[in-house]
Amino acid sequence: MILTAPLPCTMPLGRRWHDPVLCAIFIRCGTVAASAVHGPEAEQRGMEKKQNGRSGAAFFLTAVALIFTAILATVLLANEQRNLKQLAAAMGLQDLLPQAAPVPAPEPVRSRPKKPEPPKALLPARTFENLQTPEQQFIREIRSDPRALCEGLRGAGFRELEWKSAESGRWECSSLVPFARPGVEKGSSIFILVKGSDADEITSFRVKLNIEHAEDTQAVTSAAATAASVFLNEVHWADSESVTLKIQALGEFDLKRFGSRIQFKRESGDTPRYNFLANQAARTRPKSIAEFYFDREKWLAPGDGSIDSVVRGPSAWNRSPAAELR
Repeated sequence: MILTAPLPCTMPLGRRWHDPVLCAIFIRCGTVAASAVHGPEAEQRGMEKKQNGRSGAAFFLTAVALIFTAILATVLLANEQRNLKQLAAAMGLQDLLPQAAPVPAPEPVRSRPKKPEPPKALLPARTFENLQTPEQQFIREIRSDPRALCEGLRGAGFRELEWKSAESGRWECSSLVPFARPGVEKGSSIFILVKGSDADEITSFRVKLNIEHAEDTQAVTSAAATAASVFLNEVHWADSESVTLKIQALGEFDLKRFGSRIQFKRESGDTPRYNFLANQAARTRPKSIAEFYFDREKWLAPGDGSIDSVVRGPSAWNRSPAAELR
């Protein structure tokens, strides 16, 4: 509230009061009048300034305390908490500090003894030789029921088949088919011979063609091709038709498959004579890998027959007399 009326304690202009009581009353009245003139806004601004001053002082004191705490912690915890331990010991609080776990003593280093080097030996030059072993092949034996084969030949028109069986288990079946001509003394013919060494093993099948007259060529070759076809079908030979066609054309051939061999060749002479032969290809027993490796001809050079060569062995066989003198 603003007062417009003059206060009763206002000093008149140009007048001085020497009475101290009156002066005090006048100063007090002046202060009240000033506060009444500025009002509550001045009071509010004064309170805000005081609060800001207090907040700044509190922030400054807090920052100083944090910095001091950090410095103190650094000093106490440095050198593995040595200063902290000394301070705690001086104050009698060393029992409150955590005890560090005892560091185990390092195990003694044990040096491993070096392994002795393996003994060295001189090996022959052929120890690691690349062995050239023969190629292994699948061998298929010619197996069939001999009686069924002979019955098949009879069914093909070769009626006069003679069956023979030996005590040793061998057997054979043969037939001679002549192609006679009236008034001719010596005619063409074919001869069929089947041999076996077991109850179901055929060792050879042969058809011999004797063409005494050129007019009998077709009849003889057709009969021989028929007999060969019966055999090839019985033993399940592949491409049997092409084989029979070559026989009819009197074309020579020599085929080998899985250890079996069939061939058709002409005999030497003026009279045309041919042989169709089917059998197991002759084979020698191949050497094993051990036999190839330990071949005496490669490893043991022959000596000179002297007693020194026999006693000292292969080491003396290739030595010259000059080396012996040294």
